Amino acid sequence: MDIYIEYLAVVLGIVYVVLAARGWVWCWPAGILSSLLYIWINTEHQLYQDAILQTYYVIAGMYGWWHWQQQKDASNSIIRLSLPQHLFWLSTGAVLVPLFGYGFVKLGNALSYLDASVMVFSFIATWLTARKVLESWVYWIAIDLIAAVMYGLKGLQPTVFLYVIYALVAVYGFYSWRKMKVQHG
Repeated sequence: MDIYIEYLAVVLGIVYVVLAARGWVWCWPAGILSSLLYIWINTEHQLYQDAILQTYYVIAGMYGWWHWQQQKDASNSIIRLSLPQHLFWLSTGAVLVPLFGYGFVKLGNALSYLDASVMVFSFIATWLTARKVLESWVYWIAIDLIAAVMYGLKGLQPTVFLYVIYALVAVYGFYSWRKMKVQHG
């Protein structure tokens, strides 16, 4: 039964990222459902920080769904951040990763710092995606490749496949959003 739940979460995750790359608001319900399934999967495999992350995805998914519905023309809502704004987000992540990594070592998570990296930077990238920041896709490419390694180390092969697909679709998402009218934020 566990493998079927994982496959369903994978399919819903792929639907989410493909629709998001196209800028379609209906990506959010698929992402929310995928995340709900991954909360259970990650708890079962002691990836506690990723379970927390998936909980955040559910909440952020609701916000993203609402925010994207408020925009009349999705092609006019893509923004770019300045270098200082990116340095802020990267610095914030660099400070939080060791804090969360150390905190979760106490729970017996052998991959605590890797898990923390995925969690912290995914929090950031999800916020940027919900705000329709073009460069969120660059963050996702790096996060997805790191997550694929982490899930591989845990033996969750369908999820490794999902994160490799996520990384490939993130490349597509970047170029797709770049074609839309971009504003500077």
